[in-house]
Amino acid sequence: MPHRAPIGPTGPRLLLGAAALIALISLGHYATDTHNVAIHNVYRRLYYLPVVLAAFGGGWLGGVAAAVVASLAYIPHAFLMSHHHRDPAPTLDKVLEIGLLVAVGGLTGWLVHRERGARQRLQAALDERAALEQQLVRAGKLGALGELLAGVAHEIRNPLASIQGAAEALERHVPAGDRAHRYVELQLREGARLQRVVSDFLAFARMRPAEPTVLPLADVVQQVIGLAKHQGGAGEYAVHPSLADARLTGDRDQVVQVLLNLTLNAVQAAAGEPVRVTYLAEQRAVGGVPHRCVGVRDTGPGIDPAHLEQVFDPFFTTRDDGVGLGLSLSSRLAQAHGGFLDVQSQPGETTFWLCLPTEAP
Repeated sequence: MPHRAPIGPTGPRLLLGAAALIALISLGHYATDTHNVAIHNVYRRLYYLPVVLAAFGGGWLGGVAAAVVASLAYIPHAFLMSHHHRDPAPTLDKVLEIGLLVAVGGLTGWLVHRERGARQRLQAALDERAALEQQLVRAGKLGALGELLAGVAHEIRNPLASIQGAAEALERHVPAGDRAHRYVELQLREGARLQRVVSDFLAFARMRPAEPTVLPLADVVQQVIGLAKHQGGAGEYAVHPSLADARLTGDRDQVVQVLLNLTLNAVQAAAGEPVRVTYLAEQRAVGGVPHRCVGVRDTGPGIDPAHLEQVFDPFFTTRDDGVGLGLSLSSRLAQAHGGFLDVQSQPGETTFWLCLPTEAP
């Protein structure tokens, strides 16, 4: 038997309207002279209108309930009252009408349920298609950018190494108290920062091929928590029970890198405020392919809705000291596994999801 169709925002109004119509039609039956056979025939047929309305408002259960209520309101007039006040139609006609009324209520509600289910499945398919298209566009942008950054990093790295070497040589010959020594220190500090940026470029552009294995997520997450604490990720960490027996197929080092990036982003987004990071797992079907997803949920301020579509774009960052490649690199690592990154955010809670196919691509 199909489940009752969910009642939407207009459902209660339709059910209320159906109840009012049943009351009016029944009142018409009882108030109309029994000799007006044609009028009573019309009233009996009018009961179908509130039954259909109730089916649209509450699915098969609403349709059947309305048919039963209408039948109960009609039965005294049809069979129990004295001859002078009884519906003059033949008994068989009245019995068949009541049975047909219930059948119409149930069938209409079942069809409404089927139509709503089909509409929901269609909407889910459209949403999934839009998400897949977005992932394809993101993958194309990241692939093209990776090739560009590889060339840029190669051209910058050698001259930068020469500049750094010259600055180190100058530092040895300039006295510590000399004003020029501060300029040399500035050059070394900024040169080191540029070296880190170039290293980020190369890490983004030259990913080693993934070596997928089946990973127990609870162990992976414990490793990520240890690394996060070591790198200054001050926060409270918790592991949801859904991770207890969950497993993920992926390259351990790359999965750890992605989850560590997501963890550190969560802590840094809190800007020094107390933050709780929770790791959890769920199963999803994307394009008919089962995916295992591991989430990193934080209690930080949330992401501005205007930025949700940009968080995975290269060089997008809201931090003054950020390069904006961490989430892009993580997204590229997920795509190399045949998976993707997803984000859900509201004030006080943000969850980044790493979703990978349950079988290696």
